[in-house]
Amino acid sequence: MALGHFAVDFTAQLPTMMYPYLIQRFELSNFLVGVIATAWAVTSSISQPPFGYLGDRVGRRWLAAGCIAAMAGLVAAIPLAPSYGLVVALAALAGIVVGGFHPQGGSIANEAAARNKGASVSTFFLGGHLGFAAAPLTAGVVLAASGLAGAPWLALPALLVAALLPLGLRGAGTAAAAARAAARTTRAAPAAVGSAVAALLVAAVVRGWAYASLNVFTPLFVSPDTPNPTLYGALLTTYLGFHAAGAFSGGLLADRVGARRIIGASSVLLAPCVAVYALAPVGWASFVFLGAAGALIGAGFTPTVLLMQRLMRHRMGLGTGIVLGVSFGAAAPGNMLTGWVGDAAGLHVAFLLLAAAQAAVLIALRWIPAGRQPVDA
Repeated sequence: MALGHFAVDFTAQLPTMMYPYLIQRFELSNFLVGVIATAWAVTSSISQPPFGYLGDRVGRRWLAAGCIAAMAGLVAAIPLAPSYGLVVALAALAGIVVGGFHPQGGSIANEAAARNKGASVSTFFLGGHLGFAAAPLTAGVVLAASGLAGAPWLALPALLVAALLPLGLRGAGTAAAAARAAARTTRAAPAAVGSAVAALLVAAVVRGWAYASLNVFTPLFVSPDTPNPTLYGALLTTYLGFHAAGAFSGGLLADRVGARRIIGASSVLLAPCVAVYALAPVGWASFVFLGAAGALIGAGFTPTVLLMQRLMRHRMGLGTGIVLGVSFGAAAPGNMLTGWVGDAAGLHVAFLLLAAAQAAVLIALRWIPAGRQPVDA
């Protein structure tokens, strides 16, 4: 599943690398770039809960493989699109199948571990984050050499992974069924669970917005006039590489000190890092503080998923789909807002807004249980 996640997120990062070229081809504003990203984010958000529910009912193996294959074909078609409207449509369709994959993978990773579920889920997410981190440098080299003409080839490795994935997941259905049966025998319904879920989703929205907007708008922030894929590819690889390390470490730490503490501490430290990145001249400080921001966003990501899986143990796919859908879906209004503020006042002001919004995470934490025991909904 970690290899499948690598293929999905490597391919999902490719449209971001294409945005400066699409701006030139179709004469787009920051807002219209935000619309493309929003189309992706909305459909990936909406599709995750129903796909998670479907995986709970019919099994996850073939759903995961089929979503990877479909996504590869759709992303490969984006640079070939003759119109802006078709780019938006392809992005929306790709978002649907991305949304179909993640609840399957996150649930299998949780169900595969009897103990230390944070380590298991972290390994799954590490694969995806490494895919995100590898894509900017790889795509930067290809785009610098061939422009958009070479971009479709970057999606082809995902097809090979899709073909191999069902073989690697043989037996996963039996383990998943056993895990769901065990969860049903320990089911509980505390009165506070609704408030905990709502508070957790607030944290997911705010942190998902920060993650998506830094990813989407960094190429435009550091090379506003002429695309410089080498520069923004290196910056995004730094950002996403540290995000991968943070997400893996956050899951391990959640097993030891508690998921809520990791979310709170990472949000406290995230705000000043994003603020300095927004205000410092583009240079070495950009790499330092964008990398730190990536690590801190990642550190809270896996604990957020683990908390939702703990709250909804007997409906693991649905719970995973909800929290991931909300995290990804935050990019929809978030990227449009960031693009609008960026057009009106500059992207540095838009990034400062991301930093200030972390206060909402700290407020929401008071309704999230601190313990590490299951509280089923």
